[in-house]
Amino acid sequence: MATCALSVGVVHAQATQFVVKDIEVEGLRRTEAGTVFSYLPIRVGDTFTDEKALQAIRSLFATGFFEDVKISAKGDVLVVTVVERPAIASVEINGTKEFDKETLKEALKGVGIGESLIFDKSLL
Repeated sequence: MATCALSVGVVHAQATQFVVKDIEVEGLRRTEAGTVFSYLPIRVGDTFTDEKALQAIRSLFATGFFEDVKISAKGDVLVVTVVERPAIASVEINGTKEFDKETLKEALKGVGIGESLIFDKSLL
């Protein structure tokens, strides 16, 4: 799926090279824009290329925070559009009397299943 998304993201980004005057981030709900900027290998003043777009998409996907990333341009403004992966709102444990629920919650959190953590279906 990441390969398809990478291809789609680059298609949207294909344009003539230009100097980036500003960067906008769209689609954020929980993640701070600063987090996106810290992983983005493109800065204001850089020359935008398809290769840099591909690097940016790969870098943002590698964080695990996003299920989709697209790079596009509006004039000389780079637009990064993301779809965040869902986060776990709460963890409830029912039906156990032999184990302390808080101990179980801490153990689950240790393997990546806990409140406010990014949901990863592969951990179930």
